Amino acid sequence: MTTVFNISGRLFSRTISLNEIKEIKNAKNPSEIKRLWDRIADWFCGTDKENAKKALFELLNNDDANIKIDAFNQLKAMTSPAFKEAFTYTTTAINDSAFTVNLSIGALFSTGEISTTGETINLSDHIKTFTERCFSQDDDTHYFTQLKKDIPRSKIYFYNANDEKTQFKIEDLSIFENTISEKQKKLLNVALSQIGVIDIIQQINAQSKEMPIVGSPSKKTSFSLDEKGNISVEIHLFQNLDAYHHSVYQEHFPDSKYPCLHAKARVNIASNGNCDIVEVTLSHPGIE
Repeated sequence: MTTVFNISGRLFSRTISLNEIKEIKNAKNPSEIKRLWDRIADWFCGTDKENAKKALFELLNNDDANIKIDAFNQLKAMTSPAFKEAFTYTTTAINDSAFTVNLSIGALFSTGEISTTGETINLSDHIKTFTERCFSQDDDTHYFTQLKKDIPRSKIYFYNANDEKTQFKIEDLSIFENTISEKQKKLLNVALSQIGVIDIIQQINAQSKEMPIVGSPSKKTSFSLDEKGNISVEIHLFQNLDAYHHSVYQEHFPDSKYPCLHAKARVNIASNGNCDIVEVTLSHPGIE
């Protein structure tokens, strides 16, 4: 039989079990939890107070970044409207697989940097290939016109047969002059240049109103050529807007909810000249 105690007062007013007492006792920072709760208790009303206490405990005491983020979201959702703006976050880094974020409650508390894979939506069923406008200015004699402009100002990497990565340079294009077809050259000019990136962004924005990619996101592109002549391209886009610039873009994209995004696209250009966008995903840190 579980023993329970009734504890009342300004901080607590409910029945708690021995298990909960043990959990509180084992908290890494019980004094910080109590001190912060004293400062924000009036931000919550009614039954939300009890749920807020639990969420605050998880935010301060749990080592799992995703649980911290979930607790942070719960606290923000439960707090009175006048205090919601105190719940903010900054993204200090975005890479291929994770967001590094810092959650804050005004000047009262911050988590420090924590890493999360965030939440991802898959748009692969909606984005299958480049649109025709990408090829409207094709030059039949100079296949890499746009790519030559973009290589010096881009991060493009080539993986060789041994899976060794090197940064791609303009002079490296000569390797492909006699190894891939003319149709593949046209497609590669699109896939590796801003032509393809802009097209993918426009298709993403048409499908995801709450997660538009805006402005000039940073970009990282890599590609490889296998022994059968098939080309694989991988594109990563990273958007990290501060609150001000996000609000500016919201004037044009009013449904936008997430200032920090990571988009990934994989493109296959087959030796026969067929081109397919085989994967498009869009991720955000999961912070509401």
